Amino acid sequence: MPVTSVAWSKDGCMLLSGSLDKCVCLWDLQQNVQEHQMKLDGAVVHVSLHPEPSKCIASFAVGPPVVADFATDTVKPLPAVVMEGEGKNSKPAANHSMMTAIALYDKAGDLIYMGQSKGTVTVLDSVSLKFLDVVKVPGGSRIVSMILNRRGTRLLVNCYDRVVRLYETCQPGKRRRSYTAADLKTRLASAKVTKQGSLVHEDASLKLLREFRNEVERWQWRGVAFSNDDEHVIGASNAKNEHIMYVWNAVVGNLERILEGPKEGALDLLWHPLRSCVVSVSTTGKIYLWAPIYRENWSAFAPDFEELEENREYVEREDEFDINEREEDRLAAAAAANAAGDDGEVDIMTVEDEPFFSSDEEEGQGQQLHYLPVSIHKPLPKPAANLEAGPDDMEEDEEAIPAVRLGNADREPSQSGGDSDAEGLAPSHSGQYDGAGLSTEDGAARGRSVKLKVKLKEPSTRQEGQQEQQTDNQQDVRILGGQKKKRRRQ
Repeated sequence: MPVTSVAWSKDGCMLLSGSLDKCVCLWDLQQNVQEHQMKLDGAVVHVSLHPEPSKCIASFAVGPPVVADFATDTVKPLPAVVMEGEGKNSKPAANHSMMTAIALYDKAGDLIYMGQSKGTVTVLDSVSLKFLDVVKVPGGSRIVSMILNRRGTRLLVNCYDRVVRLYETCQPGKRRRSYTAADLKTRLASAKVTKQGSLVHEDASLKLLREFRNEVERWQWRGVAFSNDDEHVIGASNAKNEHIMYVWNAVVGNLERILEGPKEGALDLLWHPLRSCVVSVSTTGKIYLWAPIYRENWSAFAPDFEELEENREYVEREDEFDINEREEDRLAAAAAANAAGDDGEVDIMTVEDEPFFSSDEEEGQGQQLHYLPVSIHKPLPKPAANLEAGPDDMEEDEEAIPAVRLGNADREPSQSGGDSDAEGLAPSHSGQYDGAGLSTEDGAARGRSVKLKVKLKEPSTRQEGQQEQQTDNQQDVRILGGQKKKRRRQ
């Protein structure tokens, strides 16, 4: 079954995958083994990995997300309170089994952000699974996807109303009250209905900063992402035959660049964690890499450098390139260089470790895995057929002959070799078989596999040589026989 979502650990050594066959798998990339696998109750569409890779959150197409613990092999559904109705008629729903929600951990693993289909973002405590806050999105639009930046200070929410919203995350205080599902329903029923913001507290856990949209085409967004420095936001349009991406300035909020690709729809995109590179996936399965065009700025090397639009004839002065350095000037330059420390040793071998998978402000990250390990397995050679075997030895050497599948035959081959499906079958010198209508892959869908007993023959050139040798031997015998008869007569 196809994999729908993956999540990396903080050091990049573990990979979590979720697929449509209701399974979540945790992979150890260094050992190239599967650490854990857990079967869930629904098709997984999104996964989020805890900073300690023993827990994960799996979101489904229908139903509330669950927390899977690989250490204890347990699954706990996240509590959810679904709001129904609009305006003054908004109230908690009685049944949330048919809800749609996307959940993810924050960078520290202390909080869980769950975006629901009724336009609310619920903040839960990851240990007690109690509600800390409920933030309503403007307009109450369904939340399609959410993504955190590397530092965990910004939350990007992709909504169904064709608007991408940027929120600032605020850590809730220790004195903030937490609610169970029953207490939250009572609190929401008596709370004042607002168009946006927190429905529980006065100071919301998420503060709206910017809204990004396409005012002309009014496209929905297939995928959104942060830039490597969190100063830009990029979104891929949901157009069917258009591969278009919009780049906004996250600080100001204006549109800076439109990237147009081939006439193919976009599925998802991702910004490189350290460089100004973007990877996008099209509906045809192709992966496109986007990078800026670098132009050499020669004036950066020499401030007085002047770029010319066309070639000019340059006349060299007589003393322009003469070396007339005075001794006192040379000593003064050497003393200045020593004072500045320019003559010290430069370390060009040490490579500083850059945090690819987590924020550069975190400490104690340990060794990170930057490249996937590759293990090369040498294939075992196939056993060669015995060309010297005769008709009586073919039963013993039958296992050495590879099985051949019939690609266009519905009957068993005859032992006499007159079957049309086996015509032209002849062994080559390496023991492989070249025959018309025979292959090892054709007919796999029919499920027929037939072993052919083939009588191996010598190559034609070798047979002709043996026939000529037999003819010469017969002539020599006749000559010797005639000489013996002459001697007897004498």
